[in-house]
Amino acid sequence: MTSRLIQFIFILSTLMAGPLKDHEIIEFIEARYAGADSTVYSVISVDFIYFHTPYVGLGISTEYQDGSLLITEIVDDSLQTMLETGDRIQEINGIVVSANSPEIIGKVGAIQNLIVTKKGDSTFTEMSVPLILVQYSQNDSLFLADMMTYAEVWHDYHVEIIDIVSEKGKAAVYYHWEGSRGEDGPVYHFDAMEMIYIDKKTDLIYKVEGLWSEKQFRDQFK
Repeated sequence: MTSRLIQFIFILSTLMAGPLKDHEIIEFIEARYAGADSTVYSVISVDFIYFHTPYVGLGISTEYQDGSLLITEIVDDSLQTMLETGDRIQEINGIVVSANSPEIIGKVGAIQNLIVTKKGDSTFTEMSVPLILVQYSQNDSLFLADMMTYAEVWHDYHVEIIDIVSEKGKAAVYYHWEGSRGEDGPVYHFDAMEMIYIDKKTDLIYKVEGLWSEKQFRDQFK
């Protein structure tokens, strides 16, 4: 009798549980930027994946070191096959790199003329490398770790939800973020548009996907 009652209560609670409400999605976004890992962890699924906003570039992460850009990461080695971690970029399109080298922009396939010293080699090599469309993704563990690191950088911040449109299983969110790294320091801003996907059975978020902005689209024509 007791086991049947427990089973009935479980089924009833499952049927009555509705999809995530708008305010719960907003709380998820706010907790994410606050670095509240336990709150975020409680609303994402075990197979959660976060797709960063796609961008057009070389598909690499670099660090300016000893007069060159050291490649520290290849975002997707199935897309970027010409460059490797440990290579050093000396020049981009005829301009010697610096700590303030501008971001590379352009359309997919646009050729970037690089002078590179390959890992373990001091020979200067000329390379013609096309720009590619890249979208970096993270599982739940990497997402949470990155979220915590980001939150620790900022002294103060504010998130404003500009618009949210939800339907069964997904929600589109448009928000503005601003923050400063120190008291009375400069304020940094960005706008973001994301799709949030919710598992209808578990009511947990299983995917967040960043969307392109108009600026990213226009950057392809520069």
